[in-house]
Amino acid sequence: MATMDVKEIVKQAAQQEDKAHKFYTDALKFVKDAAARIWIKELADEELKHKKMLQKLDVSKIKQFKPAKIQDLHITEYLVDKDVHEIKDFQDVLIVAMKKEQKSYNFYVSMAKSSDNPEMKNLCKILAQEELKHKHDLELYYDDNVYQWD
Repeated sequence: MATMDVKEIVKQAAQQEDKAHKFYTDALKFVKDAAARIWIKELADEELKHKKMLQKLDVSKIKQFKPAKIQDLHITEYLVDKDVHEIKDFQDVLIVAMKKEQKSYNFYVSMAKSSDNPEMKNLCKILAQEELKHKHDLELYYDDNVYQWD
């Protein structure tokens, strides 16, 4: 994987955004609450916007981008992994989504660390921060609306 070039990473990232869009769209069948359904639809739409942005990305300008700093709440790390086939309700949708975002974040961080190419390194850091932003939003929603203290 370390031999991928910047264009390959962008193409792969766009494919991941497409898969995330499909996941959120498919997940709607498990979400009954109207407000939660709207939020899941917004997440699906956001993934499509990211895909389109990646497809239009001018890789020659990657050096100009600066990765944003996003706080990691680390809620995901304390949740039990669930498979997509185990989804039964909205809470499961959120857990699977958070885990997916965490895995994507880890992938891009790993790619950034393993690359000697400054453009590749910067692109992977930017993509990692985007995934962390998604995870952060999901974790906030989970903490505010789903998680119940005993």
